Formats: sequence, structure tokens, C-alpha cells
Amino acid sequence: MLMLRLAVAVLAVSCAACAGHEAPPAPAPPTSDLMADAAVRGQQLAARTCAGCHAVGPVGASPLAAATPFRAIVQRGSLDQIEQGFAEGLVTSHPAMPAFAFRASEIDDLMAYLEVLRAEQ
Repeated sequence: MLMLRLAVAVLAVSCAACAGHEAPPAPAPPTSDLMADAAVRGQQLAARTCAGCHAVGPVGASPLAAATPFRAIVQRGSLDQIEQGFAEGLVTSHPAMPAFAFRASEIDDLMAYLEVLRAEQ
């Protein structure tokens, strides 16, 4: 019984000592930084791989008139369908579009960028 009273007293003193101090703010989840980094990599990949034909940014015309700007693509289609297209090898109906095979990490980065691009519209 004495041990129980001693434990309760120690707990009470500990709580009282902490009562005057605010808990430090919780750190921001790393997801936001990771997603921002992925979006930057995705934008860079789009600039290297797609910008020769498509407008990949939030404004501007596509260098190839028949190539739909990315900002229009993300508005008219589901991002899940776009992601699936990247995963399956992105085949389109126009012959000028070369076949692309992206690694899973590249698809993740492209999708992060497309999500940012969609949010900006």
C-alpha cells in the first residue's frame, strides 16, 4: 500500500511540474515536404520528357499544336486513369506520340506534379 501511495505522489508531482509548460508543437508531417519534392522532380521529368510537344506548365501553348497542354489533360481526366496509363505504357491514338515507359518512382513524381498543376487551375 505504501508503494502505491508513493507511486501516486511521484505521478502527481511529475504532472504538476509539467502543467506550467506547453507541449512543443507537433512537427509537420513529412508528407508535405515529400510531396513537394516529388512534384518538383515530376515537373523536371515532364520538362525533359514531354515539353518538346506539350505545354507542361500552368500557362502557355504546346510547342506541337496537336499536343494537349498538361493543364487541360489534368482537368478533363481522372488522375487515377492518367496514372494507370503511365503504368501501362501510355499508348495514345496519335502516331506522333512516342511510347514511354516510366519507372514507378517517376510515375509517383509525375502524379505529384500533376496534382499540383490541377490544384493551380
